Amino acid sequence: MKQHNNIIIVGSGLAALSTAARLTELGKQDISIYALGDGATPYIAAINFVLEDNPYNDTPKQYAEDMMNAGYNINNRILVDLMCNSTVEGYQLLKRWGVKFATEKDKSIKLRHASGSTYPRSLCLTTRLIGEEMINKLTKGLIEQGIEFHTGCECLKILVKNNKVHGITIKNAEGQIQNVYAPIVIAAWGGVGNLFYDSTYPNDICGRTIAIAYEAGAQLVDMEFLEYEPMVVISPDSAKGEPCPTAMLGEGAYLLNSDMERFILNDRPQGEAGAPKTFLNKSIWHQIQIGKGSSNGGVYVDLRHIPKQTLQSYPWFYNRMVSAGVDPSEELIEVGPMAHSLSGGILVDENLQSSIEGLYAVGEAAGSFHGACRLGGNAASQAVLTGLLCAEAIAKEEDIYISEDDFSMLIDYRVNKKVYEKYVPQIKKLASKGLGILRNGKDLAEAQKTLQEMLLDFQLRSDTATYQTALSAFIMVTAALERKESRGCHIRADYPHMDKGFEKQIILSKLPNGEISIS
Repeated sequence: MKQHNNIIIVGSGLAALSTAARLTELGKQDISIYALGDGATPYIAAINFVLEDNPYNDTPKQYAEDMMNAGYNINNRILVDLMCNSTVEGYQLLKRWGVKFATEKDKSIKLRHASGSTYPRSLCLTTRLIGEEMINKLTKGLIEQGIEFHTGCECLKILVKNNKVHGITIKNAEGQIQNVYAPIVIAAWGGVGNLFYDSTYPNDICGRTIAIAYEAGAQLVDMEFLEYEPMVVISPDSAKGEPCPTAMLGEGAYLLNSDMERFILNDRPQGEAGAPKTFLNKSIWHQIQIGKGSSNGGVYVDLRHIPKQTLQSYPWFYNRMVSAGVDPSEELIEVGPMAHSLSGGILVDENLQSSIEGLYAVGEAAGSFHGACRLGGNAASQAVLTGLLCAEAIAKEEDIYISEDDFSMLIDYRVNKKVYEKYVPQIKKLASKGLGILRNGKDLAEAQKTLQEMLLDFQLRSDTATYQTALSAFIMVTAALERKESRGCHIRADYPHMDKGFEKQIILSKLPNGEISIS
């Protein structure tokens, strides 16, 4: 393992791979990728692109409008436009690296209609998850190009001096902790992950990266907007946590309450197809609140009238349900909202650079793109397009090499398993209760106070992972407490209406005295 690099990428999911692929095309070769796992990329079902020859006269401008509407207009419009205007280039990047997409009988690209989009623009595969295709093709191509992959490595800290990045501290696959140096670090580490008891995140996304970025001095934005996937299987247990694709609604799926009513029609006469995730989450949650939820605290999705061939074109979902003993073509499936992703992240500029020189963020690690809610199918789009934009910005810079003599730092990372086992379940309980869809100031204030006390606890500080977990939850709770309104899929019981005064981003940063600055 090299101790010195020109570019370090933290993560090996789609955002990391897209960034590395474009950097390689632009002549940057001294790249090392450090990652614990593949993150959520293998589970990606679709990716939004506006193709030049699409049959709907869809445009990047309409795509941007859909993103702004889904985000309740607190997204950064400049970044949204940059992303949407790069959609063709992102599609072409994947094609150059061998990624294939499903086609129609006439050989045109198959487009599905994801929630929140005006037109069908989600590309997919009908034989397996498109995420598998993308990660396999990009990883294989990058290895052939000589890009170094360091798997089983966890990023523990970002090394910063005088507001300039100098590398990261990692724990490698053998459990050894060491510093690796570079003047450019790209955070492609995903979102909040397992800060919560129930979520759709894979286990290698721990959520502590929020604290890592904050402690390094990076500004954070929109941290209160935890994304909930509205249609996640909650029963049977053997399939619990499997998202039912919202694109199924575009295929004709219905949502039913315990009285077998299509409750969506009460507020949306045109039906479920294309409905934004915020609307779906709120509607489902309302049915549960008024006592019309399913026996396990959700609602039902009805796929029985959809042709089996169509259901089988979502094989990851269909096969999982069949293996769990449920036939989607004959039975109702219990689904409900579950923590899925984070709409916020590290505050970045138009080059995807953070407030720290040399520290960039791509994919879910980058904030300002989604506002209060992410458009369906946009996780993969953000990953590819932010990676593309970031790589092109970095390629314009001259290579700068640093040595250990330029910057060396004692490794400060403490391990106390007993402390982790004692505190982390408490932290997850506080985060899960305070940061649900239905929130209130009392619970948030109590969670904030308890977490703050934990962070000052000398015993808790004896385990760095526990401290970072508590700090990450504290940051999210603080942002949620600050937003005194209901926006996106989040409902503040004490502030039930949307407030024009909060049509803005909430930015958090660390003050010299260690306290949080809110702006």
